[in-house]
Amino acid sequence: MFGMYVLSKRIHKIVVIIILMVIVVFLQYRIVKLERFSTKEVMYLPNEKMLRYFTAGLDTVIADLLWINCLLYVGSELKGDFQFEWLEKMLNAVVQLDPYFREAYRFGSVFLSSLRADSDSAIRLLHRGMYYRPETWDLPYEAGMIYLLNRANEPNSKKIAGIYLAMSASTGRAPQFIVDLAEKLNHEYDLIEIERDMWLKLADSEDQLLKDIAKRKLLLVEIKAVCKELNNRLESYKSAHNGQLPQRLEELGLAPEAITDPLGGKFFITRSGKVENTSILNELQDRYIRIIENGIKTYKEKFGVYPDSLEEMLNKHVLSFLPKQPYEDREWVYDPNTGTISWREKQS
Repeated sequence: MFGMYVLSKRIHKIVVIIILMVIVVFLQYRIVKLERFSTKEVMYLPNEKMLRYFTAGLDTVIADLLWINCLLYVGSELKGDFQFEWLEKMLNAVVQLDPYFREAYRFGSVFLSSLRADSDSAIRLLHRGMYYRPETWDLPYEAGMIYLLNRANEPNSKKIAGIYLAMSASTGRAPQFIVDLAEKLNHEYDLIEIERDMWLKLADSEDQLLKDIAKRKLLLVEIKAVCKELNNRLESYKSAHNGQLPQRLEELGLAPEAITDPLGGKFFITRSGKVENTSILNELQDRYIRIIENGIKTYKEKFGVYPDSLEEMLNKHVLSFLPKQPYEDREWVYDPNTGTISWREKQS
């Protein structure tokens, strides 16, 4: 039995090697063809949603090879027709196989917006990247730049850019000039209204994933608007009652039905005197946990062990910042033996 197992493993490895050799030969053949003929005559890719069925479990490897082929295609178009007809399809194939391929999202969006002059496709690609890589600062930054540069003449372009730049700044990893620009645009515009308009447009997308994201984001925008109104009323209440907090949110003057969370969460007043919402905080908490988990994974791959503490990832420059627990009465709990992150209520 053991001999059969070893033989099976060797056969599997041989099959993998053969597949990779075929792919390399195929790409070399395609490069030669690209030099001799028009791209319209030779470029072909199967539907990106079906590609995964033909990759034998080597999704990320094939994605890397397709990305190289995509770069070669861009180079050939720069020297040739400058049409980039296949660019979007090739990029979609890459990220379908590897949805966490950060560089494909970022540089692919630059190719689409700058070379093909297709900012709509670039924004769709970046939205997909932001869904799978919410911890990255550069993807929302590129989206903001598209609205500041490629769509500068459109109404509300600066306002929409402000939302994306604020998203970039909120990761805690963005360079200072992005943080400064986001603050400037935030002070200049009411970004809740612009964020609502942005997600309303995205809700009409043909991509079901983006449509589902937009629907949830629209509900969160409405919840943010209620929080903003409640906090304004709370400040007035504290001024009128010598700094005291109300016992119930209804005392702030909004009808009970207006303080209902469509996502099932609840509004509440924190100990520090601010109105928060559990749906918004839970989404932030989940996002921050993913950022920390990615840091732990990267640390383990780099050093071969789990970090002794979360702070050690900062010391070793694996993370540039440690996300703060969004609930003021909770704290992170990290287990260095298993490399897992969770949370608990703060001890009184």
